Amino acid sequence: MNNFSEENLIAKDDLAKHSIARYEFKSIADFAPEPEPESNTPRSAPPPPPLESAELTRSIQLENELVECLLKKTDELSSHLAKLQMQFEKSQEESQTLLQQTREDSYKLGFKEGEQKAKDDLSASIEEEKKHLLQSLGTIDQQMQQSQAHLETLEKELSAIAVEIAKEVIVKEVEEKSQEVALALAKQLLQNIMDATDICLKVNTLDYPYLSQHLKDMPKIKLEPNDAIAKGGVLISSSQGNIDGNLMTRYKNLKESVLDNLKV
Repeated sequence: MNNFSEENLIAKDDLAKHSIARYEFKSIADFAPEPEPESNTPRSAPPPPPLESAELTRSIQLENELVECLLKKTDELSSHLAKLQMQFEKSQEESQTLLQQTREDSYKLGFKEGEQKAKDDLSASIEEEKKHLLQSLGTIDQQMQQSQAHLETLEKELSAIAVEIAKEVIVKEVEEKSQEVALALAKQLLQNIMDATDICLKVNTLDYPYLSQHLKDMPKIKLEPNDAIAKGGVLISSSQGNIDGNLMTRYKNLKESVLDNLKV
């Protein structure tokens, strides 16, 4: 160590050109450990109802089938167009080669005769290539029409499945929360007739206590229990007419509207 200090690595004449200071080592204890990140374990969502999950799975499978079909068709078309491009470029190269060869031969057979022959050969080659391209475009157009027809069929099937899933959801909601469903439906329908008079709201007998409690701030509305009203449904009569709030009636109207649109 003494020898190291005596034999300095920097020459004495160059000491003024350098800044020399003693290095101080830091203790490992001075470095505080970094806090470990808190692990947030995601809560697993409750499994969907078996029937609804099965319908959703089928809907997803149909969508995946559509996407895979379209991707496959797109890949086929792209590959076909790439081949056509390569064939066209090759044809151009061959035409140029043929033209060059013919020009060279024209010096032997006669310039005008050779040039005319080259033009005729090139025109025939171009016409043949055009014919081939038109046939390929016709095939592509036919495949696109088939894909469109398949897409429309899948769209109709998905719409029908969505309507049936909506029915299952409505039935389940009414079975589990008929009182809340009836209250929400009543408030929505009453917003359009608050200016009317003689408003009478009829609900199922089992839903009556819940609605009576939550509509007590609306003295203008007469609330009546009626066993003829389905659970979760309402019937409103007023000076402006009657409003049928039966959920299944509204579902049937929705289904008919969807099916009518699919027929167009």
